[in-house]
Parts: sequence; C-alpha cells; structure tokens
Amino acid sequence: MEDNTSRSDNASDLNDMERTKAKWLTEQEFIKSKVVTLDDRDWDSRMETILVGGLDISFIVGDDVNACACYVVVNKKLEVVYQKTKMVQMTAPYIPGFLAFREANFLCDLVQEQELENPEVSPDLLMLDGNGILHPNRAGVLLGKPCIGVAKNLHKLPELEHVTNETLAKKLNKKGDIYMLSSVEGEILGAAVRTGETCVNPVFVSVGSGISLDSAVKLTLTLSKYRIPEPTRQADMISREFLRVHYPTERQLQPTKKHKEGGRKSTKRGSTNE
Repeated sequence: MEDNTSRSDNASDLNDMERTKAKWLTEQEFIKSKVVTLDDRDWDSRMETILVGGLDISFIVGDDVNACACYVVVNKKLEVVYQKTKMVQMTAPYIPGFLAFREANFLCDLVQEQELENPEVSPDLLMLDGNGILHPNRAGVLLGKPCIGVAKNLHKLPELEHVTNETLAKKLNKKGDIYMLSSVEGEILGAAVRTGETCVNPVFVSVGSGISLDSAVKLTLTLSKYRIPEPTRQADMISREFLRVHYPTERQLQPTKKHKEGGRKSTKRGSTNE
C-alpha cells in the first residue's frame, strides 16, 4: 500500500512540475517577444558617469531553499557605491532552463527598493551572474532596464554543441580576445570573452535586453579587474561573506589553526548589510 501511495505522490509531483513548466514556457515566450538586442542609448558618452548594478544569489551550504540575494551598484572606478543583502526563501521548484522564475523576483525586489530609497545611485545597466539571451528560451527582460548576462560557464545549448573548450583555448589567447558564439545556422547567441591576461578561462556574455552584444562585450571588459566583472563579482563575494558570518558551516566554526610562530591566521571580512 505504501509503495502505491508513494508512486501516486511521485506521479502527482511530476504532473505539477509539467504544469508549472508549461505555464513558465508561455510566460517566457511572451518575455522573449519583448527582448531588444540593440543599444537604447549611446554607451560611449555615458562611460565617465556610468553606474552598473550587479545581482547574484548565494545559497546556504547544503540548502537549496534558503539563500542570500545581493545587489550592488558600482561606479566607473569599480567602487561599490551601494549594496544590500537579504535572506530569501525559494518557493518555486528548480526546473532546468527556468532558473529566472525561481530567483528573479527576489532580485527585482532589491532593485526596486533601491530605486525608492536611494534613487541617486540608480544604475544605467544591470549585470547578472548568468545568461541573458544565451538561454534555452532566450528570455532576458528584467525591470525594463538594459541588462547583460555574464556567466562563468557555457550554457550548453543544442545549437552550440560544436563549441568546445579546446576551440576556445585556441581562439582566446590574450585579454580582450572574443569568440562569437553562433549556431550552425549563423545565429549569434553571445560571446566568449577573455577578461584578463592571467585568467585563461573566458566568461560568456549575452544580451538580456536594451543593449547590443558589441556594447555588452565592451562594458564587460571595462568593468573587469579579474576574470569576473566587478558588479557580479562584488555581489557574489558580499553574499557569500554574509552567509559565512551569519550562517557558518561546521568547518567555518572550527578554531583557526595557529602558525608555527604562535600567531593566528587573519580572515579579512567585508561589510554586509541585511
């Protein structure tokens, strides 16, 4: 009897998942129709005063529900001029290809709160740790602002099966080198970009909306001190530090080992903001 009940529950969960997926697919198709892959402004003329928002979410170790959402704004000098973190709970299921429906609302809330509370630091552009148009359903509209997706790993679409790590290693030899990610049919989906001289692994840049791929690549390079562009790098570091301080793992709670000289190792802590 228990086995039958368990099978019935599993079947019900699968049906719910399929219904959710179908609903999200419909919404994504609508969002896709709103994507703009052209510049909506002259980015070169804004570079001296540009503000860029970075968004990321970090999960508590071993927990796929509770996470820290982080939003930062950096200026042309790559200084953080605004930051906010917030603990959030995922209520939507994880379905591959539909991550935005699980996380985006929390990030949108942070941006909207900043625009109400500190409008003077409202960014010209948003940068997300993830994919924009380079995504199974090409959905990249967020908050009606120009948006760039910068991912650490290549989202393996069927159209990009011919792109290998060996290909990228041969094409990207120095900082600023770019390899366009196009399908066999010639559709440009994004670009692999080497953002540093010493970091051989590229990042994968794609358009969210309201900006061209050429401008997205230029801005990514301008905003990079290391491999990851500073807006999303700062959002990632600050969210992880918040979790380390407030939700440490058992390993992080272990006493710090002493050096042979008797001194303790120091740990640099960044500021956090709940």
